[in-house]
Amino acid sequence: MEIKKAALLAAVTVLSLSIAGCGNMEPAQQTETTANTYPTASSDPSEPKPLAKYVMTCREITRFALDESGEDHPPYMEVTDETFLSDILGYDMSIAEDSSVNVQLVSTDLFELTIIRASEDNDDAVTDMLEAHRDYLINQAAYYPSQVKAAEATRVGKSGSYHYLICCEEPVGLEKQVLSYILRG
Repeated sequence: MEIKKAALLAAVTVLSLSIAGCGNMEPAQQTETTANTYPTASSDPSEPKPLAKYVMTCREITRFALDESGEDHPPYMEVTDETFLSDILGYDMSIAEDSSVNVQLVSTDLFELTIIRASEDNDDAVTDMLEAHRDYLINQAAYYPSQVKAAEATRVGKSGSYHYLICCEEPVGLEKQVLSYILRG
């Protein structure tokens, strides 16, 4: 009965977030690349500028990967609410330098794409967190046959300081796109 209550709470929360218009972000929140670059050494235009530390944010990697994976994904939304991230998904974002968490809207599908760039010295903690979430998806979140298939196909991976979790029935194409954009970023 507790699982049904938690699922109902999650569904109501997701629905209320989507109705509340969580997409109304300021332009500074939509593009965070300036916060992820090395500062210039000098304001002299004749001096070369240092290379950007990160060219793309986790949000940008997510959008490009989802757009180019060639897969049909259920309707989804980016989760930015700290309470939802911690209490419902079990994510501790204090160990992340940057992140993008996308979950399905209220439906019978099970879909999630999470990309996290770990903050310094937190690689193992991010890996452990994503593996624990994968276990949750497999053991507690999947009820219908398509959800069980998606949960069991969930992939957790890492490239550099980027970590990802992909939960969908066919994650291979999406994983290839995520990795290609991580390597570019």
